[in-house]
Amino acid sequence: MQIRYIFLLFILTACTVEAPEEVFDKQNLQEPIYTVEKMDSVLNLFETISFEDLPEDYKLYADPQNKFSKKLKKRDYRIVKGDKCYLYIAGKNRISNFLCPDKYFTENKAHPEKHLIQYWLVDRQLLVWIIEFMEILQEKGYNRDGFKVRESHRHPHYNDKRGGATQSQHIFGTATDLTIQDINKDGHAGEDDKNIALEILEDIVGNDGGMGLYPGTMTIHIDTRGERARWNSYTRPKEK
Repeated sequence: MQIRYIFLLFILTACTVEAPEEVFDKQNLQEPIYTVEKMDSVLNLFETISFEDLPEDYKLYADPQNKFSKKLKKRDYRIVKGDKCYLYIAGKNRISNFLCPDKYFTENKAHPEKHLIQYWLVDRQLLVWIIEFMEILQEKGYNRDGFKVRESHRHPHYNDKRGGATQSQHIFGTATDLTIQDINKDGHAGEDDKNIALEILEDIVGNDGGMGLYPGTMTIHIDTRGERARWNSYTRPKEK
């Protein structure tokens, strides 16, 4: 009986497959990012490439109707290879949280050893706001890791697939959607946690960006569009 138990335990252990993120963390012993200086040190690890210099096959895939080439032509993308997408960039949120979850993302996650390339568009100011959000949570005695970046960059093709606004800030790497968790450390995520987050983010974003409030959910959208915008439902205001 004891031999059978040991054999079953061996089989279960052998069949346990670690997630790529867990493997990366063990190999690199990385720590969460809580300062702008450390955030910048991670950003600076990646080469940049202008929109105009992106491979033509990628541009055709990302924007098959070529609707956004004029608006994106001055943007710079970061080249993310293989398992480097698992680096922390804001708290315990990884670069993978910000990447467009398209076919490139899926293929790279399945085969990180191939060092496949993904193109990441992100506004640095958006990351700075998230760091600032965590700093204020910490100062007020709340859980600075009480949220998760659900998604951020979406190229036009993926944005259409997701049913996003036609001129969504996600397309330009200037937006992120946050899932609010147990910020006040009471053991569960609820309306109180979201209200805390909304109050802090309102002060951070101010008149320099947009906020989707989404009542009845634990989601908050923020973006760095450069002007004030607020909305309560998933029917977004018309964007310029």
